[in-house]
Amino acid sequence: MRNLGSIERKKMWHCWKLLALWIAVLSSPLHAAEQPTRTILVLDASGSMWGQIEGRAKIEIAREVIAKLVDDLPANTELGLVTYGHRRKGDCEDIELLVEPGKLDREAFKKTVNAIQPKGMTPLTDAVEFAAEKLRSTENKATVILVTDGEETCDRDPCEAARLLEASGVDFTAHVVAFDLDDKAAKSVECLAATTGGLFLKADNATTLADALQMVIEPEPEQPKMEDPGEASVTGPKTVVAGSRFEVTWTGPGEKGDYITIVPKDLEDGAHRNYEYTRGGSPLEITALIAEGPAELRYQHGRTGKVLARADIAVVAAEVTLNAAESVVAGAQVTVEWTGPDNKGDYITVVPKDLEDGKYAQYTYTREGSPLKVLVPIEAGDAEIRYMTGQGNKVLARIPLKLEAAEATLKAAESVVAGAQVTIEWTGPDNERDYITVVPKDLEDGKYAKYTYTSEGSPLKVLAPIAAGDAEIRYMTGQDNKVLARIPLKLEAAEVTLKAAESVVAGAEVTVEWTGPDNERDYITIVPKDLEDGNYAQYTYTSEGSPLKVLTPIEPGDTEIRYMTGQDNKVLARIPLKLEAAVVTLKAAESVVAGAEVTVEWTGPDNKRDYITVVPKDLADGEYAEYTYTSEGSPLKVSVPDAAGDAEIRYMTGQGNKVLARIPLRVEEGQ
Repeated sequence: MRNLGSIERKKMWHCWKLLALWIAVLSSPLHAAEQPTRTILVLDASGSMWGQIEGRAKIEIAREVIAKLVDDLPANTELGLVTYGHRRKGDCEDIELLVEPGKLDREAFKKTVNAIQPKGMTPLTDAVEFAAEKLRSTENKATVILVTDGEETCDRDPCEAARLLEASGVDFTAHVVAFDLDDKAAKSVECLAATTGGLFLKADNATTLADALQMVIEPEPEQPKMEDPGEASVTGPKTVVAGSRFEVTWTGPGEKGDYITIVPKDLEDGAHRNYEYTRGGSPLEITALIAEGPAELRYQHGRTGKVLARADIAVVAAEVTLNAAESVVAGAQVTVEWTGPDNKGDYITVVPKDLEDGKYAQYTYTREGSPLKVLVPIEAGDAEIRYMTGQGNKVLARIPLKLEAAEATLKAAESVVAGAQVTIEWTGPDNERDYITVVPKDLEDGKYAKYTYTSEGSPLKVLAPIAAGDAEIRYMTGQDNKVLARIPLKLEAAEVTLKAAESVVAGAEVTVEWTGPDNERDYITIVPKDLEDGNYAQYTYTSEGSPLKVLTPIEPGDTEIRYMTGQDNKVLARIPLKLEAAVVTLKAAESVVAGAEVTVEWTGPDNKRDYITVVPKDLADGEYAEYTYTSEGSPLKVSVPDAAGDAEIRYMTGQGNKVLARIPLRVEEGQ
């Protein structure tokens, strides 16, 4: 026996795998009459699904269409989900069952689809086999729906796999939706459907993808299909403007997968360009080709691939004009007057003159009307205003535009305190979202720190970095963050002093005298001494003036008073503060009647919102019942619980509800 190459061995292994799989299926008991058709959707998550159609990523279109489909499915639908290429790049084994085929949970299914992030290869053949294996537990009718935007990329032959699946004799159907595939690529996967008796459908946008998925999921009609599809007709205008929408009437079988297409006159039968499925009825609207010339309308029969009817149509060029100023400042908006077809997705863009056709920069859709504004490139030089088609990005008209270099000036103080606001006078283009920023001198161009838009006018204020040292004021473009002007700025370290008592009772307010920059949102806080810098507790903004009061922590011990910057929470100064434990006493009658009031004499810190409460003895610390604030003085009255039993009078802190003192109280039954 001759030695087999690695590819041949792999193919033979797959053949034995498929035969073993379907022998197992054939040996399982029959339940076809008891269960509905079980279906698995195989969704392409290869990297190419990030490609765009009409300005939207294909994966986003697929998520939206699948969500609508799932919402419309009958409640007893059994639907699973397999995807490939969603976890790793370059891995042909990246295939995963995300949803088991079973009773449909609509919200969970949609959430799973929305979480898919395309990135890898296209092992579509292995994925279909994988899905088939997940459906092999019964011999009920099983269906796989493959949605792919690419050809097989993992050295497998989908046609060979389809033949083996069909030869097994199992009631298995594979429907294929070719999403944004050209004719050649579509042919490579059509056999999966044709061999297993499934539908092969094309989809080039959200509408046709929705149509295709709806057709493969809905039940087959009961009447048998005739071998001869019968006669058809198709009628449209004699001429249409390139890229425009126009109306077509038709007659014919109107079977699943039938569609009307417009193609160049000499294109071979079976190929397609723009199309709409006949399921929408007659008349229907179709989009003309973007290339002018002789063309043909065709009724394409989906099941047999035959052209059942055709009619001549001529595609004529659209007339387009553009009018704008001869020059503008680079990065500005240019006003463009235009006439043209205004077909779906058409737009006007401004690009460097030597940029190849089909490419674009900033753009505005023609649906915005005429005149419209377009943002021009930031680099000075020769440019072009181009009218571009939404279909195929074809240039229908162009005019030259000179982009003049933008000039900007900056003026400010030579130095400011770090973290302060700096006042800046400027001149410049003031293009959309241009801004002025203050950054460390060595920060690379294109980066920024705090900033203010030039739309605020001149002069304006910008917050400087908090770290002292050499800095720069930069005028930056809103487009591409280009530096148009820069001047140096010295950031001086702020001088800060703090003064307060050496110790206070924990939980009290301490009076702090301070000097410092008083920059925006600077504050003074009191924290445990070992708390890492950048963190804070109770605080008071320096905008309150000096002196100011700050609430101390409730726990006694060593703490620090810190002056903190509102920007980045940096510590500019600190002094120690000792927090002394509060001395508290309570005195009251030993017992009172339930529901009455008890008179309590007390001594204690009387810190802000401290209170005295009476609670059942076993109530957890931190909890409270009826209470009276200590600000009422001593003695004070507190209501006791309505239930008789052992209770406690507790002195509680307003900060943190900590118990500082407690004495017992007997609550007696009332008379």
